[in-house]
Amino acid sequence: MKPMEKRSLISFFMLAYAITWASWIIAFFLGYQDIAFTSLIQLPFERSDQVAAFLVFRIGVYGPLIASLVVTWIYYKSSGLQDLREKTTKWRVERKWYLYMMGIPLVINLLSVLIGIVLGVPLTGFFNSGMSITVVLLFLIYQIFTSGLEEPGWRGFGLEILQKQYTAEQASWILGLLWAAWHYPYVIFLYLDLNVIATIATLAGFTMAIIGQAFIFTWLYNNTRSVLVAILFHAWLNTSTTYILGDSTISNPIMGIIPAVVTWGIVVVLLKLYGGETLQNP
Repeated sequence: MKPMEKRSLISFFMLAYAITWASWIIAFFLGYQDIAFTSLIQLPFERSDQVAAFLVFRIGVYGPLIASLVVTWIYYKSSGLQDLREKTTKWRVERKWYLYMMGIPLVINLLSVLIGIVLGVPLTGFFNSGMSITVVLLFLIYQIFTSGLEEPGWRGFGLEILQKQYTAEQASWILGLLWAAWHYPYVIFLYLDLNVIATIATLAGFTMAIIGQAFIFTWLYNNTRSVLVAILFHAWLNTSTTYILGDSTISNPIMGIIPAVVTWGIVVVLLKLYGGETLQNP
């Protein structure tokens, strides 16, 4: 990694965190409420401050995207932006990668349901998102243009530079940890009612799940060089998790652990098949 690349990488993470954390913390002080998508599409806002809190929170979601664009322009100018644009719009990849992108989240979530049922988690905790198939499609589109647009930052910029110095496995650990910590203000906000020990346990389980997901993202990205595939995977992972796991991850603490364990099972297989050096086809 060249000195300029190192500076740009540090600048990216600092700016992404600053934009997101500032936006989210301000939104929380404005009275932000985490609104279910089924309620959101019915426009339930009754006061202007609710709208302001919601919009400020949404700005935070785009922290990695904004940071990647700003830092790319400062350090790599128009050629860097052109490269990032090409990776973000690259859709011509082998069909199997789209199948992996769609199939892996289903495997993670459905296997988590089966394990949860075996361990005594009530079946009513699953598939209770209240979303019809039509709403699920709308939610997927919503996820593509919100959480999915983190990916030009995390994979298109961060992962790309990290792998100039580190192996794919090492880069996944680093990026996964930073990606997980980026979510912490929001995760803590969601679980404010928990005691300190439960909150720490929740953050630990969440962190390991995100790091495991980072390995899968690295594998997809390194074999396709497509940020678009990462965007779609991110959006579909969030959508399928919401639809399949329902509120089980909130009502049953064990369901915050099971998906992480299943995810790491997949990671172990990928490392065995592809190797930690590049996580690519030989």
